[in-house]
Amino acid sequence: MIVAFSVSPSGDGRQDGSVSGAVAAAVKVVRESGLPNRTSSMFTELEGTWDEVFDVVKRATEAVLPFGSRVSLVLKADI
Repeated sequence: MIVAFSVSPSGDGRQDGSVSGAVAAAVKVVRESGLPNRTSSMFTELEGTWDEVFDVVKRATEAVLPFGSRVSLVLKADI
């Protein structure tokens, strides 16, 4: 399966609106997973089995939680 996903915090109170730290934390989880992946300006694509991919998406989302009071996850899958 291939999943394209985007995860981003909101409600962090930053004046500049930057989410770069949160994105870096999520991308680190993806890179360390060892699964084939590609990150573009809009989405991160991840390839693997259903369980592998969704485990990484969950951990990447959890890595963003400390950066805001809420987290948005957009996900598209090719199964």
